[in-house]
Amino acid sequence: MREGRILKFNQQEFVASDWDGVNRAGYVPLDDKILVLADVHADMTSGAVQLPAEYVERQTLAAEHGTVIAVGPAAFRWDDDGKRAWEGKVPNPGDRVYFERYAGQLLKGEDGQMYRLMSQRCIAAIAISDAGTNNEGEPK
Repeated sequence: MREGRILKFNQQEFVASDWDGVNRAGYVPLDDKILVLADVHADMTSGAVQLPAEYVERQTLAAEHGTVIAVGPAAFRWDDDGKRAWEGKVPNPGDRVYFERYAGQLLKGEDGQMYRLMSQRCIAAIAISDAGTNNEGEPK
């Protein structure tokens, strides 16, 4: 099992993706694409039940949350129809995000981890941690 904090979502247990601040995937997103390291489903439940590898893989593919690794140069500059400038918070590398289930293209990184390359419209929300931000999501 990967080291890290266990997160529970809809009766599922995920291990939060660890990221050290360096893009080790070997990919740089172009245009409006975002590279995300999705959380991995835990291979053992909190009740110490070992889960089959196939089940863990299926649930990992269905993950809807992860850490932004890299953002393409045109991501979040314009809205989806390209007619007005983007307004609001923009995810940066290191931010925890929530995205559409099964979103993006799966890529195996040079470090052996599975990444997702997705369009900006697949990102639904940015997680706001209580420790480092105010109520509007801005740094304190």
